[in-house]
Amino acid sequence: MTINDGGRAIDRWALLLETDWSSVEHCCPNTAPATPVILAGLLDDNEDVQRTAVHNLGQAVTHQNSIYGATAPAARFVIAILGHPRTMTLGVYFHEERRRPMRAALLQWLGDLADDATYDEDGTGEPDDVAAVRAILPLIYEAARPYLIDADLLIREAAVHAVAMTLAAPELAVHIPEVVPLVRSTLSTSEYRGYRYLAKWCLVTWGVEPGPLPDPRISGPEPMDRPWAGGYSDDPPF
Repeated sequence: MTINDGGRAIDRWALLLETDWSSVEHCCPNTAPATPVILAGLLDDNEDVQRTAVHNLGQAVTHQNSIYGATAPAARFVIAILGHPRTMTLGVYFHEERRRPMRAALLQWLGDLADDATYDEDGTGEPDDVAAVRAILPLIYEAARPYLIDADLLIREAAVHAVAMTLAAPELAVHIPEVVPLVRSTLSTSEYRGYRYLAKWCLVTWGVEPGPLPDPRISGPEPMDRPWAGGYSDDPPF
């Protein structure tokens, strides 16, 4: 048992077994592993299998920052396992070069997903699939909150990222004032250029004077559009 959904504890394995995965797909059903195989791999006792599962999560379930039918139920599973000890497996995940716990990568994935669902009016997918992700933004927010004060800086950064990206939801915007100091103190000082850029983007978007933040372009090229977003541009096979 893990997180709460409206007061009800969520069993991660029940989520995996009860979801009709045959009715929802990721980007490449004939090429990448099936979504439940990817998700189960996140908690495998083989660390290499875990790292591959994280890679496939980004490659297939949110390929090119897109939302698919399998994305929302996959995100619910990721939310449910965040506190599992095996999410502390170290690795180099997604587009980051820093070695960090898998928990940080999963939090970052959830933040990227929240961004994909709210970046514009339509989102990056079919309307029903986008709506399903938008409906779980409060769950992402609540799941990330405990890690805002985590002892591990890389987990803390990813948690601030995840929380900040959910605040585009009207029902969560009330939390912006309490998140602003975290964005300033955590993301704006990150070694990761994408997070420094995100800090400035968030503050400007929220109508907050960004003040003297570090130049996000230091030690890197001109920022691309949403450089913090973790989607893959590669085409399958993976």
